[in-house]
Amino acid sequence: MKSTRDENGILKSDFGDETKLWALESIGVIALGGRLNCFDPNLPADSPVKKLIQYSHDCFVVADKLDFSPSLWSLNKYFIQEAIKKLKNETKSDNEKGVLEKLLEIDEHFAHVMASDMLFAGVDTTSNSVITLFYLLAKNPEKQTKLREEILSGVEKRPYLKACIKESMRMMPVAAGNMRETSKEYNILGYHIPKNKSLLFAHEYTSMMECHYPRPNEYISERWLADKEDPLYYGNAHPFAFNPFGFGTRSCIGRRIAELEIESLVSRVVKDFHIHWFGEPLKMHHSTLNHVKGPFNFIFKDV
Repeated sequence: MKSTRDENGILKSDFGDETKLWALESIGVIALGGRLNCFDPNLPADSPVKKLIQYSHDCFVVADKLDFSPSLWSLNKYFIQEAIKKLKNETKSDNEKGVLEKLLEIDEHFAHVMASDMLFAGVDTTSNSVITLFYLLAKNPEKQTKLREEILSGVEKRPYLKACIKESMRMMPVAAGNMRETSKEYNILGYHIPKNKSLLFAHEYTSMMECHYPRPNEYISERWLADKEDPLYYGNAHPFAFNPFGFGTRSCIGRRIAELEIESLVSRVVKDFHIHWFGEPLKMHHSTLNHVKGPFNFIFKDV
């Protein structure tokens, strides 16, 4: 980021593309146990890395064409096969092994499925989450300053960082909600719900309701750390009003990985840069996966 800024601290490259390259590189290390070289400045537009990023995005935007186009799964197979070739020539301890290598020792089919799902689901989701968090921190400099103070203090646990991430996901979630299928008939508040019907939990809307979160349109990270006596205390909300990763056995399997990636990147960037935003507000586009579109008018000034 430092090397690609102009004299005003504005990135010369597209920030959305940069965050997607970062997200793919991160999930590649975890899933495949090796680097994908996403940060190579000379990557051609038709490289497998950039194709996978674009196809992952396209699959969310045009979900109805998922079974036909684009050919995401063949690209996932390419990266998995390349990783397996490298693994044959490497010796690692159990702590150094990626998800693919560990699962290959158990079941090759499961290893392919898990690695493929991680590559598919771990790019647009994490990338968009980081962009919206940076945007909200830029628009709320007092929160950014408080977060920087926590990071620079060197404390191992960073509750305010986690609170900042939760608040950004409450206000600008990547997933609009979660869907479940009823396994039996229900009668809820006079509404009859038959068996085998799909129910949508619209967390995108419930998380912005005043009855659950006072002053919902304000970025207030402190609500996630407030005492029970505080009107802002998040525990006063319905437990399912905010659920960005789902719940139960069908919740997001990559939650801990995504949180670790976001915490690592945000800590590093906030530590090194003052983040500013200029121009029109960032807009969220609603689809199968909510996503933001450029221009990304960030300014990164050295701390």
